Amino acid sequence: MSEELPPYLGVLVVDAERYGSNNDPGQQKLAEAIPEVVRVAFADSGLEHVWDGRLFPQDTGDGLGLGFDSRYLPAVTESVFGALQDALVARDVWMRKVHRGLRLRLRAALHVGPVRPLGGGRALVTAHRLLDAAPLRDALTRSDEDRTFLAALVSDRVHDDIIDAGYATLPTAAIPVHIKEYRATAHLHVPTPSGDLLTSGLVPAPAASPTDTPPTSHPHPDTPGSVHNSISGTHSGTAIQVGHLHGGLTNH
Repeated sequence: MSEELPPYLGVLVVDAERYGSNNDPGQQKLAEAIPEVVRVAFADSGLEHVWDGRLFPQDTGDGLGLGFDSRYLPAVTESVFGALQDALVARDVWMRKVHRGLRLRLRAALHVGPVRPLGGGRALVTAHRLLDAAPLRDALTRSDEDRTFLAALVSDRVHDDIIDAGYATLPTAAIPVHIKEYRATAHLHVPTPSGDLLTSGLVPAPAASPTDTPPTSHPHPDTPGSVHNSISGTHSGTAIQVGHLHGGLTNH
């Protein structure tokens, strides 16, 4: 029996890096700051109405999630990530005054798909899979923590429907993602790359395998068919060259 398809919605989820490494007061300050910096990013992008009308908002303590009408996907894709980086930079200035060890850096994931009225469905699960992907975590690890405050993954569907189709512009690097049962290509975006992201790229080239260059083969002296001679000085008589010799050798 068929079932009506839920509406296609944009899904944005964010999560704080190393949230659990902070003490309880520090976690509380971060938890309060996360929705505020995301709200500021939407407002500075001219999308405050999207934030105000967000669907199935989720507060995870160390992050948040929200849905929105897919017609706003181009504007969210093109504008919110850069604005969120700026909001995090501004918030970091305040956090330096509170405690230097307190730092808010975010991972973000953007997806689109059918979402049930209460926020259920595969689209939401996929967004959280992207958020937990190792390449996204590595992007923050490989960058300068004083300069890069946000790394984001855009799903292949958003990339195809929004960026490739020409509705929005966003520089990204394609990268394979595999976490639990989810395996796909996603697209990494870092508004302000730094550190190793500048020297090695958003997606570093894989290290050369030792098997890529076959070693030069040298026959072992005991290998059949191989002969090694070392002659020095002055010699006379008969030279006999053999591989393996069984029994005696007599020279008459």
